[in-house]
Amino acid sequence: MIWFGSSAGVALSNMFPGGKDAIAWVRGGWHVAVAYVIGFFVMLVVLDWNPQPKHQAPGLAPKTVTTYAVGVS
Repeated sequence: MIWFGSSAGVALSNMFPGGKDAIAWVRGGWHVAVAYVIGFFVMLVVLDWNPQPKHQAPGLAPKTVTTYAVGVS
């Protein structure tokens, strides 16, 4: 969102010195960041939050423990 995000932006900002003013970018483009955050929360509402469980390496799978009741009548 700021001028140093890409080398093309740096090259253009050398041609247009006003492009290096980060405060001017924030003043002129604050609505883009606000729309991004609002869009993210709208996506969460529409699609719901369903995090996936962490994946484990095949050799590190949790071992199951089987218990037997002995002498129970």
